[in-house]
Amino acid sequence: MLFLLATPEYNNSQSNTTKVKVHLRSGVAEILENHQDLMGKVENNIVEIESNFENKIEKSLFVLQDAVFVVSNQGLDKTADNKGTGVYIYAKRATEINSTLSIDDISKQFELKTQQLESERQKIASGALDASNKVVSSKIIMMEDELEFLRKVQLVVKEIKS
Repeated sequence: MLFLLATPEYNNSQSNTTKVKVHLRSGVAEILENHQDLMGKVENNIVEIESNFENKIEKSLFVLQDAVFVVSNQGLDKTADNKGTGVYIYAKRATEINSTLSIDDISKQFELKTQQLESERQKIASGALDASNKVVSSKIIMMEDELEFLRKVQLVVKEIKS
């Protein structure tokens, strides 16, 4: 089974996936080979995948932001011989939770982004920036969005490592 996770900055593709677990509004879907075609929004922003690598089951966990997924048995290329099940996930941001991801690194990123956001807010408060400017307000919204994503990653990493 093919698994593809795509964001503007990150791509992950695996062809040896055996199971994908995704949370939907109606419950948890465990997607296996030959699963029915399906499409939806990832509700809790977490996706778990299992893959078979050298006869060992490996599990991966991804924290996503604003993700949608598609399950298809048609494959990406209609002319290809192997038209197995494919799970395609498209997200604004994604972080793989693994042993190399440090809670300290995430916390430092969070603090840095918080300081940057506060600096922008102070510029608005002092009148150096115009709050009604669409570029300025869009920048603030994007920074808040990124902080919310880092907060979610922090929570998941703390939960897993404890």
